[in-house]
Amino acid sequence: MSDMIKKISNTRSIEQLYVYILILVAFSGGTSTRILPSRTQSTSPVGQTREVNSMREQFRQNMQKYFESSTTGKGLIDFLSLAHPDRIGIHIDNNDYLHLSYDPNLFVSDARIFDAYNVIPKIENTAFQTSLSQKQTVPIHRQGSDNIMSGVFLQQDCLQDQVSDLLAKQILGKDSVYLAQSGYAANYGLLQAIVIPATSHVYIDTAAHESLWQGASRGIIHKIKHNCLDDLEQNLRKFGSGIIVVDSLYSAKGSIANLVELCDLKERYNCMLVGDESHSIGLYGPHGRGLAALANVTNRIDFITGSLAKAYCVRAGFIAGRAEEVLYVREKSSSSIFSSALMTWDLQCLQRAIAIIYNADNKRKRLMDLATVVRHAAVTLKFDVEQPSLPSPILCLNGGPNILSKKLQIYFENAGISGAIFVAPATPATRSILRLTLHAGLSDENVARIISTLESIARCHRADLPHTFLKHS
Repeated sequence: MSDMIKKISNTRSIEQLYVYILILVAFSGGTSTRILPSRTQSTSPVGQTREVNSMREQFRQNMQKYFESSTTGKGLIDFLSLAHPDRIGIHIDNNDYLHLSYDPNLFVSDARIFDAYNVIPKIENTAFQTSLSQKQTVPIHRQGSDNIMSGVFLQQDCLQDQVSDLLAKQILGKDSVYLAQSGYAANYGLLQAIVIPATSHVYIDTAAHESLWQGASRGIIHKIKHNCLDDLEQNLRKFGSGIIVVDSLYSAKGSIANLVELCDLKERYNCMLVGDESHSIGLYGPHGRGLAALANVTNRIDFITGSLAKAYCVRAGFIAGRAEEVLYVREKSSSSIFSSALMTWDLQCLQRAIAIIYNADNKRKRLMDLATVVRHAAVTLKFDVEQPSLPSPILCLNGGPNILSKKLQIYFENAGISGAIFVAPATPATRSILRLTLHAGLSDENVARIISTLESIARCHRADLPHTFLKHS
């Protein structure tokens, strides 16, 4: 060691001095300096060097592995697509449960427009379809820009506040509602705001929506078996108070949560409860107020969230709860602070949707009646499907490996029916599904064709689909 110190004192070369110092630190057991590995380089065909481990190279390698691992080698979007979408006559591959996107009353627009060059407000007459044979015209006024900013800057009694209050009081039965840009933003923002990092215990159903998982990720996560109250209670007994997170209607299963029992457990173990009503608001309960209202537990659930891009056909999401707690989330959530407020035309559309859905009892009854008939047929044919306690418009057929769900989709496509394939990460790996989402606009003939297609698959393709039917069938 003394010889090394002498060498350092006598050296005149900066390079040598650096090497000697590194060696001295290594021998002395120092931990403050690390010798970094040299970068691996290779020679390109034109004689230039490139870093094999550069970020772009790592990205390209990762991207290549991703596409090579997909079923078609071209990625998921190509795989999920229909081969002949022009042949489809019955669409049961989307979330328009009440067939509201075809209701002309939803799209009576008073959106305001600008002169493309001079930004001068003007009024035009715009035609819209009110029925198959009749047209009307409505004035389109100037669109203000007072809401093109973060939602935290909105003034009291603005349109967004008015619509939020309407949704809170008339539909959700909660003190306050914050309108977010989407259901994903609502779920993520809520949990990001209320979960204390590395401290809060979060008890989350394994089938809960990805947005809930992402929002809860900073907490101590406990995965709860799907709809298993016993597993939930065992975890609560072991780890104590926390946040229970569920969907009321699970979009990739069609199953329904037992909200009454969940509220009992929440209160017994002094927890908070978050319920996502994305796929149930508009469909269940008086005036479509949701499964919480149907079960009479609205006031027992701390936060009700959801997407309004399902039954309501509006690009928005919501967080509903006690006024002070919703205000806290609004001011703490990064998705609230750093995202623009909803646009005026979205809010106007939501106003109309609330009025339409509030009075849509006939559509709701129609939907639940046909959902009961179709599920009964699937159960009778021994399809391995959920059998929820209430009618559910989501019918999920198990494919297993992705290619078998594709087979199911093709069988329905050949009958002129479109279904949606769900694969990882929307489902567990190797447990893909074909989701059939029923809606109130289906005719009796449509329902008959859906059932006849199920019968044909059960009769002709049972052996080809080992994961689709009950094992003992």
